[in-house]
Amino acid sequence: MNFDNEKCPFKVGDRVIYRPSLRGKALDVMASSSEKLTPGKEYAIAAIQRGVYIVVDGYKHPGEGLYWTEFDGIDKGNSD
Repeated sequence: MNFDNEKCPFKVGDRVIYRPSLRGKALDVMASSSEKLTPGKEYAIAAIQRGVYIVVDGYKHPGEGLYWTEFDGIDKGNSD
């Protein structure tokens, strides 16, 4: 599936899980180890830049954020 032209399906305030691709991991090498996101960890979306880049709470990305496909949404499920 080609995600190149798809807008981010998440919104500010949503909680997502960081699931980096190999390319995403490679792009994160510029961040210091104390500032890197943890794969599999849940984060809250603080902003969405240019409709496709996610900025999460507490993470200072050197660019516009991380591409939305580096995250999975959290299934809120239902509480039957």
